[in-house]
Amino acid sequence: MLLNKKTGKVASSNSWLLALAAHARCIGETGGVADLLPLGQAQKLLVSNELSIKMARGTKNGSLTDNISDQAVALLPQLAVLFEEQHPIHRTITRKSFCVWVTKRLADGTSFASRNALDRGCEDLIENTTGDKPRSARWWQDQIKKMQS
Repeated sequence: MLLNKKTGKVASSNSWLLALAAHARCIGETGGVADLLPLGQAQKLLVSNELSIKMARGTKNGSLTDNISDQAVALLPQLAVLFEEQHPIHRTITRKSFCVWVTKRLADGTSFASRNALDRGCEDLIENTTGDKPRSARWWQDQIKKMQS
């Protein structure tokens, strides 16, 4: 990525092709396939701009939130089976009622669902690092939505 030397902002003439040509010019690779790049234009841009590396969006780096989300997705099928066994027959099963049930069961340390989650290594999922409150029913609904897409 080309950044303006004075402001530090992305250059107005920034493109992946020009950034690649500027990189080739900086490391001295101007022959072969690199000769097909717009090296002359890149040389002019390097006068007032500098080359910078920017990480691509959406790359997973194994952060805690990604791990917690993965644990939730892995645990949801077992929780659905437990919910169906314990849910009254005369009541309609909805996604919201399921998520409220999951929130209550995992918050209760003595429940089978909570103990089962701990046995499967989902400590990060149960122990909320953002405070004492358990993960909300809305958070669980979002995890189900992620599974469906």
